[in-house]
Amino acid sequence: MKNKLTPKLVITIVASITLIAVIMMPIYSYLQPKMYIEQEKGYIEEFAKKLKAVEPFEKSALNKFVSNSRESYRIYVFDENFEPLYTSFEFGNNSKFLAKLFGGKMELFKSDSEPYYSEADNEPAVRLYTCCEVKGTTYYIHIKDSLSGVAMVFDFSNKILVYVVLGYIIICSVVLYLAISPSIKSLKKVTDVAKNISKNNLSVRYQGKIRKNEIGELALSVNKMADTIQGNINNLENYNFVLREDNQYMKEYEQSRRILLRNITHDLKTPLAVISSQVEMIRTCEEQEKKDYYYESAMEEISKMSRMISEVLQMSVDERRIISKESRLINASATITELCDNNSAYIKSCDLNLTKDITQNLELNTIKEYMEFVFRNYLANAVQNAEKKSAITVSLKEFDGAIRLSVENVGRHISDEMKDKIWTETFTTSPEVSKNSGLGLYIVKEISLIEHTRCGFDNTENGVRFWFDFTDYSNKSNDV
Repeated sequence: MKNKLTPKLVITIVASITLIAVIMMPIYSYLQPKMYIEQEKGYIEEFAKKLKAVEPFEKSALNKFVSNSRESYRIYVFDENFEPLYTSFEFGNNSKFLAKLFGGKMELFKSDSEPYYSEADNEPAVRLYTCCEVKGTTYYIHIKDSLSGVAMVFDFSNKILVYVVLGYIIICSVVLYLAISPSIKSLKKVTDVAKNISKNNLSVRYQGKIRKNEIGELALSVNKMADTIQGNINNLENYNFVLREDNQYMKEYEQSRRILLRNITHDLKTPLAVISSQVEMIRTCEEQEKKDYYYESAMEEISKMSRMISEVLQMSVDERRIISKESRLINASATITELCDNNSAYIKSCDLNLTKDITQNLELNTIKEYMEFVFRNYLANAVQNAEKKSAITVSLKEFDGAIRLSVENVGRHISDEMKDKIWTETFTTSPEVSKNSGLGLYIVKEISLIEHTRCGFDNTENGVRFWFDFTDYSNKSNDV
C-alpha cells in the first residue's frame, strides 16, 4: 500500500505555515509604515532638541551642525519677520518665500509641539513645527522628512515579501518531505510488523535502522513484544507437549499397573497351590527327610511371595512419598558416606569390594529420602549385576550445575535394545530374575521425571555406571 502519511503530514505542516504567512502579511504591511513613522518622529524630535541647543545660534554654526549630522531633513530656521537664519533649501533663503510658505501656519509653531505625519500637498512626510527664543529673539523652526521614496520602498518590499513567502513554503515543503519520509517509512515498517503479529505471523521483525528516537523505541518494543509472544507460545507448546506426554504416560502407567496386578495375582496362585500341597504332604508324610524337603520347598515359595508383595507395597509407598516429601538442606557428602558405611558389610558378604570417590562437604537443598532411595536401588542393582570379587564404585561430585551420584559395577554392558526397557516396571537386568521385580529403577525414573532432573547410565570400559543428578531446590524457578 502506498505511503500516504508523508504527504499528509507535509501538506498539513505547509498549510499551517501558509495560513500563518497569509495572516501575518497584511499585519506586516500595516505595521511596517506605522513603526517606521513612529521611529522617524523620535529621530526628528531628538534632532530638533539638538538643533535648538546649538551655540552660537547663527547661520554658520547651524550649517556646521546640520552638515555633521548628515541628516537629509528639509530644515527652515527664521525669525518673526520671516528673515531666514538657516535653510537647507536653496529657494528658502527668501523672506517672501518663507512668508508665503508659513504665513498662514504661524499658530502651529510652539516650543513644545511634537512631530506628526501628514500627506499635505500630496506629499507624505513627518513634520515638526517648533520655536525657540535666543537672546530675546524668537526663532521658528520647521523640520520635514519626506516619505515619498520610503512608501515606494515599502510597496516594493511587500511585493518581494510575497515571493519570499512562496519560496519559503516551497523550500519548507521539500525539506519537510525529505526529513519526514525516513521516519514515516520506519513507522510503516513497524506497522507492517505489528499487523503480521496480529495475524499470528511471529517470524517477522523490524529489520531497519533503529534510531534513538520515539520510532526507534517503538520498533524495539515491537520486536521485544514479538520475542516475548514467541517465547510464551513456545512455552505453551512445551507445556502442551508435556501434558500430552503425561496423559499418555498415565494411560500406559495405569495399563501397566493392571497388567502387573493381574500377573501378580496369577503368579500367587501357583505358589499358594504348591504351599497347600506341601503342607498337606508334611501332615501326611511320616518320613522326616521328606518332611524337611517339603518344609524347605514351602518356605521357598513363601519367600518368593513375600518378596513380590514387598515390592508392590514399596512401589505404592514410594509413590506417596514422591508427593508428600519436603526438601531441606542436607550434607550430601555425609549422607552418601553414611549409606556406604551402613552397606559395607552387605557388599562384603556378596564377595564384592566398595570403593568411594566422594567430594567432601557438598551441600544442597533437596529431599534426603529420594537420595537414599536412589542410592539403595542403584547399589542393589550393582550388587546383583556385578562380577564376583570385583569392586563397586560410589561417586558423588558436582556436575553441570547439579550434584551427581553414580554407582558403577564391573559386569556385562547394557545393550542398545535394553537401554529404554530397564526403566520400565517389572524389567530387570539381574541374572537372578526371581530375586528382583524390576521396580527399583522404574521408581528412580519416576522420581527424576517428577523432580525435573536427570538420571541415566553409561556403559564403561569394564561395566555399567548408573547416575542421578540431584538439583538444589533453592535455585529452581517457580515454573519448575
